[in-house]
Amino acid sequence: MAIGETAYLNSIREQLLAGRARLADVLAASQRQHVEHLLNEVDQALLRIEQGSFGICEECHTDIGEEWLKENPLTTVCLEHMTAKQQRALEYDLELAAQIQKGLLPASGFSSPGWDICYHYRPAGAVGGDYCDLVNGSNGELYFVMADVSGKGVAAAMLSSNLRAVFRSLVPAGLSTAELMRRANRLFRQSALPAQYATMVCGKATPDGALEMVNAGHVPVLQVGESGVKVLEAADPPLGLFEDQEFTAATTVAHRGDTLVLYTDGVLEAENADGNEYGLERLRQLIEQHPRVRPLELVEACREQLQQFRGARERLDDETLLALQYAPAAGNERSPGAVV
Repeated sequence: MAIGETAYLNSIREQLLAGRARLADVLAASQRQHVEHLLNEVDQALLRIEQGSFGICEECHTDIGEEWLKENPLTTVCLEHMTAKQQRALEYDLELAAQIQKGLLPASGFSSPGWDICYHYRPAGAVGGDYCDLVNGSNGELYFVMADVSGKGVAAAMLSSNLRAVFRSLVPAGLSTAELMRRANRLFRQSALPAQYATMVCGKATPDGALEMVNAGHVPVLQVGESGVKVLEAADPPLGLFEDQEFTAATTVAHRGDTLVLYTDGVLEAENADGNEYGLERLRQLIEQHPRVRPLELVEACREQLQQFRGARERLDDETLLALQYAPAAGNERSPGAVV
């Protein structure tokens, strides 16, 4: 029997409609042929919902299963009855989605006045729900974002891409991070399903070392300087929970060599063969052992230790790291400041 008219089915319909709107928005851009193909598949899935046949395998006429539909609401057959052609098509679509998502990441040679930057991004599957971004503002400031969208797979990746579009549209306005987050939260709620949310860190850094940063329900940011490693906890709830949510920004002034380390919970929750998690303390100790090294070296050290810790254990979540070090040109530093 087909899946009935339930809250679950309504959420799938909303997910498909939101995804269709985003696909239509980019239809005129690159990969036009592939976007048209995806639009057609979305329309077919919406038609199956209206006809009451959504969630039924076309081969064996049994339920496909909610878990698989959550991963791929466009599917028409259960995993056991995919033909070789359908399996290849699925692999191709996932590969294309992975290429598109990779293309949305910051350029590998991204630079910003006064800051040395390096990041690492690796999804658990073909695509992921982590979002890492770097954008130079019109007045020389650097906006940086690290986020983790609830859920996994294609659905999380679609919402992550939407979140990127939201922030990219707001950055040119030159807003404070608190106001930027307030507006982003409102727009995010309009496109996300009721149960979806995103933890996020959004910061703005200037060439003279001034920093402001909002942590909305995300894992702690680590700040390393001459006095050691500071753990900067979240002060606000995640995006998407409340429509009129307000956010607070912490401000400070960085000194030459100070480094911020941002990451997602896929780093902390990486497991070894015994089921033990990597954890915040291991990451903090690693950073303490590499004081004032360049971000490239620090990120590489984190990657190596994570891989050694995990061993042959499967990666269960997306893994994202971002390191930003204040490295101003001579004479461009601001007078020493303190956290406000």
